[in-house]
Amino acid sequence: MFKSLIFLVLLPMISFAQNDTIEQHFIIFINGHRGAKANKEITNNQLHLKDPTRYWYNYDDTIIQRFNPVQATYFDGHHPVTYSMHRNNARFVKAYLFSRFCWISKKSKWVLNTKFNPKGFDARVENGKIAGKLWLKWLDSLSNKPTRPIVHIVSHSMGYAYSLGIIEELQSHVKFGKMLSLAPESAAYKGFDLSLFDEVWQYGSNMDQPDADVIYYQDGIAPQTAIPGIEKLPLEKGGRVFIPKNWPKKQKGFIKSHHLNYFQWFYWIKPGDKGFFKR
Repeated sequence: MFKSLIFLVLLPMISFAQNDTIEQHFIIFINGHRGAKANKEITNNQLHLKDPTRYWYNYDDTIIQRFNPVQATYFDGHHPVTYSMHRNNARFVKAYLFSRFCWISKKSKWVLNTKFNPKGFDARVENGKIAGKLWLKWLDSLSNKPTRPIVHIVSHSMGYAYSLGIIEELQSHVKFGKMLSLAPESAAYKGFDLSLFDEVWQYGSNMDQPDADVIYYQDGIAPQTAIPGIEKLPLEKGGRVFIPKNWPKKQKGFIKSHHLNYFQWFYWIKPGDKGFFKR
């Protein structure tokens, strides 16, 4: 009888010990180029717990709300224009001006700067690796460090290349959840193991599609190409989501199809739609 009572008292403790796995969700936001005024700057790979420059407007708040409870962290993926497909400001301006008069289809995509910049892309990946190491150090410093961290990654523009470096550093230490890539720059140049994530979504314009919008309405800052392998994913695992055809034309174009200030169509994606995500 006495032994039975002791077993009943200890049973909850035994069960707790066997399931003593602290699971916690994290989101890493990685911004892209922060505009002409910051062009000469380069990321310092500093980890932030809040958006330090308001780059994300309210998109980060919306995403965080869907994943709560979750801990958000931020990295600055900003690099100068020389690290992008534009390579210099003159080429950027030239592409912008040409696109203003290009009302024909993707056959004239030569108007935009679409040639990859391997050196600039790989430099952003390397900085992402530094950020990944710093993120792991930060994780180790937590007083209530989770034994099973689940990491979701949200990037915009130049932040895509940066995210690849973070993924490389984190993949042996965490479980990945969702990968949300908004208007990634040079997406087709280099990819990652998509099977690491539960879902992978790419949002942006449709330049490389059969029914592509005319060049005038395309994203000229980061002409869109597919993340390698994403178009082969089953619908429940991810894919590409394009600017809706009925999105106001005044909200499209070289800059407006790319800049987060004009990305409100992101909120049009509702439960059941392709590209809708949640915890």
